[in-house]
Amino acid sequence: MKGGCERFRPVVTARAGGACEYCRLIEVATGITFHIDHIVPRSRGGKAMPTNLALACPGCNLSKLEKTHEVDDLGELRLLFNPRAYDPPVFGWHIHFLLDHQSGLILPRTPVGEATIRALDMNCPPRFYARTIQIKVGLLD
Repeated sequence: MKGGCERFRPVVTARAGGACEYCRLIEVATGITFHIDHIVPRSRGGKAMPTNLALACPGCNLSKLEKTHEVDDLGELRLLFNPRAYDPPVFGWHIHFLLDHQSGLILPRTPVGEATIRALDMNCPPRFYARTIQIKVGLLD
């Protein structure tokens, strides 16, 4: 039996619809295994339980690391986006972010969105490139 958060992979992946819950990349279309992210990092007391886990592409997860906060565009410290704070989770994503289908960029709608985009480097070249391909082939709406 798998231990830690890996035992929850099927539930976390299904709940996320196979997409990174931060930058929305589709796992199966990337050819890489996504990570199970601790929304509140273990180093900060986060537990390996479904309410604290999110599916994250390696880029988002490795950029986030142990971060829980980041500065927004006005210099205010903000909590990062928490996909478990919304039901359904994708609803919360659309509150804080907008996927510009013309440019392929993820744009902020709120200060939390600004801080999260910055902290996770969501528009970095590799994820931007992968996202534009997924948009062009109709995987991202």
